[in-house]
Amino acid sequence: MSGFFVLVSFELNDKNLLSDWKVLSKEIDDNILGVKGFISRDSGIDEQGYVYCLVKWQSRADQEAFKKQLESKDDWSKTMEDFGRIANMETIMFKNIALF
Repeated sequence: MSGFFVLVSFELNDKNLLSDWKVLSKEIDDNILGVKGFISRDSGIDEQGYVYCLVKWQSRADQEAFKKQLESKDDWSKTMEDFGRIANMETIMFKNIALF
């Protein structure tokens, strides 16, 4: 098996924001479908209120190209503002995992 995973984790600013996260997560799913190199995206939450997203790509280059594309969009700052309302940005962690 080969490919590249990105594992993102963060704490919700408030556990009552889980439904807001699910709406935003659905928007993310809709935006990423069909992107070159995208394979799958799953997310879940643990008992402490940490959200985990696991995104699988065909390669790190595909993931980085998508990230660049996202960050160049006119509505990027609004998207990050929406995300920051839901996610505690001080707790966000990214793990890049190359598969072999």
